[in-house]
Amino acid sequence: MACRVRMMIAVAVLAMLNLPSVASAQVVSPADSAAVVRTLENMFAALRVKDAEAIRATFHENARMTLLRPAQGGGTRVVVLTAEQFITSATNPNSAGLDEPIRNVRVLVDGPLASAWAEYQVRVDGKVSHCGYDAFHLVKVDTAWKVLAVSDSFRTQGCGELWK
Repeated sequence: MACRVRMMIAVAVLAMLNLPSVASAQVVSPADSAAVVRTLENMFAALRVKDAEAIRATFHENARMTLLRPAQGGGTRVVVLTAEQFITSATNPNSAGLDEPIRNVRVLVDGPLASAWAEYQVRVDGKVSHCGYDAFHLVKVDTAWKVLAVSDSFRTQGCGELWK
């Protein structure tokens, strides 16, 4: 038993010694972080006005959206869309106007890959519809950050009042 405890302590110490190398792999330059956030802001600004071309300009050609929604009878339903499917749906002239502000954005960057995590609130025709968190993956193509993947959580409770 004592040998097992010593082995677990040794493994824990070795893991802690390796933490600095793992932590240093993710470097966030202020310029890259700002460019990632700017790409997301551009996407949401275009969404507000249903500008398909402007939304398309923020996405990588292979982008996917993964929407987590409540399933009938409980659980979670996973809906996967291509960027084009999302754009077609979001810019439908017969659908309600959407506004999806984000806040508390956290960005990590390592080379051409960025991840961003943000709290969101969806408003339909000026009223809070739902909220949750968006998780974004972006890829740097030439000098521009492009949205590669978006996943989101979804809830209708605890969304609060309209954000300023």
